[in-house]
Amino acid sequence: MMSFFWVVVLVLVGLQAYVRFAPNNAADWTVDANADAPGTYPSAGGFKVVTKVDQAPEAVLDAFDTAMMAQPHTQKLAVVDGQQIYVTRSLLWGFPDYTTAALSDDGSRATFYSRLRFGKSDMGVNRKRLQQILTTIGVAI
Repeated sequence: MMSFFWVVVLVLVGLQAYVRFAPNNAADWTVDANADAPGTYPSAGGFKVVTKVDQAPEAVLDAFDTAMMAQPHTQKLAVVDGQQIYVTRSLLWGFPDYTTAALSDDGSRATFYSRLRFGKSDMGVNRKRLQQILTTIGVAI
């Protein structure tokens, strides 16, 4: 019975290590910023907002970067083809949520997409985070 306990503990430790240390390829988290019309696009594992840009496009991304980096347990993963990609980890297990901010080719729309990597449901965490950040920087949803 005691060996079964240690096997379970070892499996749980292994799972947490995988979640925490799985490689992050930023290119896997880019979006097609030209694909969607302005609006909100909820999903079970994330939330996407596409909005018209009424100000300087770079200013929107700079404000988003500042607000995103102020979030706890968040770091900028990379900038890929002008798209800013962030990872925010949950406190207990370190589950990663990936957020991408991108501009359309003509700079008239911005796409913000926050989603999970592991599991099927984020229980609304990504939607709440993204709505709070966009409200903070004055982007209408």
